[in-house]
Amino acid sequence: MDNKRSSANVIPLPTAKDAQEQAYQDSMTSGARTFICHVYEQGQRTHLAFSLSLSMLLELARLNSADGKKNKSNVDEMINRPLMQNHVKEIAKYLTETPSYILPPFIFNSDTPIKVFTFGEGPVKCGYALIPSNIALYVTDGQHRLEAIKKAIVIKPELHNDSVTVLVVQEDDIDQIHQDFADCSKNEPIPAALRASFDVSDFLSKISRDLTKQLNIFNGRIDKISKTVGKDPDYIFTMNQLRAGASEFLYGDSKKLDSYTEERDGKYQMLLDKTKLFYTEFAVNNTTWSLLCQPHSQSTNFVNLYNLRQERIDFNSVGFQIISRIGHLIFFENNFSDEQNSLLIKALASLDYRRSCILWHNSVVIDDDKGGKKIISQRAAITKALKVAIAEVEKQTGISLN
Repeated sequence: MDNKRSSANVIPLPTAKDAQEQAYQDSMTSGARTFICHVYEQGQRTHLAFSLSLSMLLELARLNSADGKKNKSNVDEMINRPLMQNHVKEIAKYLTETPSYILPPFIFNSDTPIKVFTFGEGPVKCGYALIPSNIALYVTDGQHRLEAIKKAIVIKPELHNDSVTVLVVQEDDIDQIHQDFADCSKNEPIPAALRASFDVSDFLSKISRDLTKQLNIFNGRIDKISKTVGKDPDYIFTMNQLRAGASEFLYGDSKKLDSYTEERDGKYQMLLDKTKLFYTEFAVNNTTWSLLCQPHSQSTNFVNLYNLRQERIDFNSVGFQIISRIGHLIFFENNFSDEQNSLLIKALASLDYRRSCILWHNSVVIDDDKGGKKIISQRAAITKALKVAIAEVEKQTGISLN
């Protein structure tokens, strides 16, 4: 690859008035449209930053996307990777259903120098850019967002009034354009635990975050960053594991991801209250969990959660899911009285959750060939252990959960 770089045709002028007058005079004779922008240098190239309405974005942007079937052998000749329609639909759904949405900047490429009349001092200058009608502004980064906007704006016309930031990079080398896209894609994905902590537009993530704030048993004891809690003695679950448990309780399935219906229907507080009630009643009636009913700051000296994870299944995600799913049967699948609910929760809390307990053997607990007991998390194993737990609760209470 050679060192050729196309560059914006930057024309510095003394004042803002001079730049504006010159730009408008030029546009009257050339037919180009004038846009306010910021001009700066980065990586030996001139970059132009614009704020454009979504309507203007759709008008100016051009795609040069590869076809997943037709371009298998020459995808490197296209500017963009193949469009993933499911990703487009996800973004469109987000735009139409999220009032406080946010879109990151788009990156366009222009292989034709854009004339800009600038003014000001310093590394970032203000300017008036002339965009001719025949210039091609191809999307380097943001093609899925662009296609999603096209779909969403039909359903939600008020999006016409919103705007986005667009960065135009001056580049005529296809290899460098591809490299720009690859460089933009090097961001580390947000860990699941951190996403569950931050994404409050997601119903399960929001309810999990409220559980960590409003219940002593979880407050200060949920790792909101890491993928696993490892050997840390201070944390019981990751945020994503708590979210999975909440999903089991609310839906009877940790794979359910419908994150909008409950809030639209005004049920959020009711569901949060039920979730808090269940976990609190379970903890109060379980000898080990009751140690967590006092604030985290008062229990760190005598509760080692790592040791409990080695000894028991209920301090592992597998056991927590089993407990939560039975909670779902109690609160959502049957019309029990408050007295029956209390009786069932007490029975559930009284089960022996030690790994050594025969109840869990050959389902979620197996021998590890070293004299120890290993927890397994396959769905079939959890389902088998769930049936055992249900049978035990029913035997103690005389109440059917099915």
